[in-house]
Amino acid sequence: MEIEQHNRAMMRLVQAVQELSLARTLEKVMAIVRTVARELTGADGATFVLRDGEQCFYADEDAIAPLWKGMRFPLSACISGWTMLNKENAIIPDIYQDRRVPIDAYRPTFVKSLAMVPIRSSAPIGAIGNYWADFHHPDAHQVALLQALADTTSVALENIQVYAELERRV
Repeated sequence: MEIEQHNRAMMRLVQAVQELSLARTLEKVMAIVRTVARELTGADGATFVLRDGEQCFYADEDAIAPLWKGMRFPLSACISGWTMLNKENAIIPDIYQDRRVPIDAYRPTFVKSLAMVPIRSSAPIGAIGNYWADFHHPDAHQVALLQALADTTSVALENIQVYAELERRV
């Protein structure tokens, strides 16, 4: 069963890569990523965060209940900012036991566990976050799938910029 699940996840990731390669707008990229992030990991929510100077902009989400869509937080005051500043994943099985998590922002939500990965590891331009309503420890495979999606998202976002520049020149 585990091999079958792995194969389904890999096929879904390949399909997402193909979809992202054809995306020409930020909105399309976000729609693909928010849905696929949840599918790949069985999460109860996913968020798409963009770095905006010294702030995190929670640009989009797909979740069982509202989270932070449309809100901005200082990079230093949220886990997505921590992920971008440190250029590494944050895997948090219990948000109440990790000092990096601003508990007051999470208390009114369903979130008990999370995984946050940077979009573009070398110089993060955003982050993808997955959330679980039950205590959950994402395994290495789930995190690798999420990071692969984030890496592909980085390329898709750069392609949007290239196409926009080409259209501007034409």
